[in-house]
Amino acid sequence: MEKQESTKKHLIKASGMMGIMTLASRVLGMIRDIVSAKAFGTTWQWDAFVFAFMMPNFLRRVVAEGSLTSAFIPIYSELLEKENQERAFRFGNLIMTLMGVVILGFILVLQIVFQILLTLKVLPPHLHFTVDLLRFMFPYLWFICMYAIGMGILNCHRRFFASSIGPVILDLLWICGVIWLVPRAGGLPQDQLRVLSWAIVFSGVLQVAAEIPSLRRIGFHYHWVWDLKDEAIRKAWKLVLPSMMTFGIVQVNLFVDQLLGLTIGSGANSSLWYGSRLMQFPLGVFGIAMGTALLPTISRQIAAGKKEEARNSISFAMRSIFLIIIPCTVGMMVMSRPIIQLLFQRGEFNAASTSRTASVLICYCIGLFAYAGQKIILAGFYASQDTRTPVKIGLLDVLINFTLNITLMQFMRESGLALATSIAAIIEFFLLIHFYEKKIDPFPHQEVWKSFGRITLASLVMGVVCAVLYSVLGMIWPSLHLRDQLLRTGVTISFAAFAYVGFCFLFRVREIGEAWAWIRKNRNKETRSKKQEGDCS
Repeated sequence: MEKQESTKKHLIKASGMMGIMTLASRVLGMIRDIVSAKAFGTTWQWDAFVFAFMMPNFLRRVVAEGSLTSAFIPIYSELLEKENQERAFRFGNLIMTLMGVVILGFILVLQIVFQILLTLKVLPPHLHFTVDLLRFMFPYLWFICMYAIGMGILNCHRRFFASSIGPVILDLLWICGVIWLVPRAGGLPQDQLRVLSWAIVFSGVLQVAAEIPSLRRIGFHYHWVWDLKDEAIRKAWKLVLPSMMTFGIVQVNLFVDQLLGLTIGSGANSSLWYGSRLMQFPLGVFGIAMGTALLPTISRQIAAGKKEEARNSISFAMRSIFLIIIPCTVGMMVMSRPIIQLLFQRGEFNAASTSRTASVLICYCIGLFAYAGQKIILAGFYASQDTRTPVKIGLLDVLINFTLNITLMQFMRESGLALATSIAAIIEFFLLIHFYEKKIDPFPHQEVWKSFGRITLASLVMGVVCAVLYSVLGMIWPSLHLRDQLLRTGVTISFAAFAYVGFCFLFRVREIGEAWAWIRKNRNKETRSKKQEGDCS
């Protein structure tokens, strides 16, 4: 029991740390978008820059943070648990060496291709500039992939701060680049964006550098290791390809949504972009953070043969995520229009844009609990070194998503694309649970779904309070002035948050009681510690 409490405490602390860093990154990301929009607007040069930035990040998500980390962490944890730290460190160095060489070779080949395309001068101006920016931006891929491996090593040793600071560094360098470097780069947007590209590459250098002190503190020092016959490498390779397909499938779904959005007409993809950005805010801060923190924990538990502890960890992580994600879902659905008005409705973003984006946001939010739940259950598959099952389910999900997209977009336009994505995510979530239970370990249905029901009930009542209160406050602050909007929306959300906690106690949500007990326990510890310090003095 004591060990179980320790695991819970570790998961809360780890996901909390990553959640804080992710929240900081999301806030900085919003500032980054604001200053970038002011400097470059929606010009063709900015379109080229965004595409050039997305390409290495797409490969990073699929190869490094997705497939490689999901294959790397379970094996590294197993070596750490069953053998020794020295063996695990050797495996870490081997992965860094192999990945570093492969990605460096890939970048050099691309540089040659880009140079040929630029020399031939057969591309129209906007594509020529896009290729030029890709030439600048692709070296960033090497640094962020090295950072991703370091992140996996640190997470296995329960060091989460340095391993989650990367996006914050990127956003800070980006903001500083736009504010201070861009105005000094000349009057042409092309020259300004080339300078900004170098700032982003430099942020990759700083991300890697930020991990080095923490890696040294755990005793990890990089050195060249080349051994393709290593048993752990062979094992990792078998896991990497299926996992790469799993993460690639997610990107395919997003690509299909954007591609079909182009056929709908002007504003469709913009509405999808803004709606998904808002939906991903709580998902990134809480869902992904908990899933990332959970993977090394249950990897070690499964490697040690402690299946009961692993099951308890999954149950706790799932219930904790629902405690936060479900009220966020209801709140964003009820307050979708006011939130979008407050954040975006100015300039070219008019009332019609707000209406379309609010509809998209509501449809995306329907599947928010499933997106977050997938992160938890996938961690269970990867910890058990089963990446094939998620691939098969993911391929089915692509087919379902595409079929629903084609059907629903006929009636609901871009909102139909968002709703199709949510429905496909919910189906995939329940399929993952079904096959996890069938292939790996029983899923804790009773406690998870009992909590889910009570949390949903508390959230729905909170949503009613939210809608009524916002209408009442409209009589006090009726104008669309920024100050009035901020007060009306801010007061409503703040009161709703307190009301939700109260309703959780009313409906006997177990997790809110555990959280409250944990807070009181830690507060009492602090009080006793201060009292002892006072007695000593």
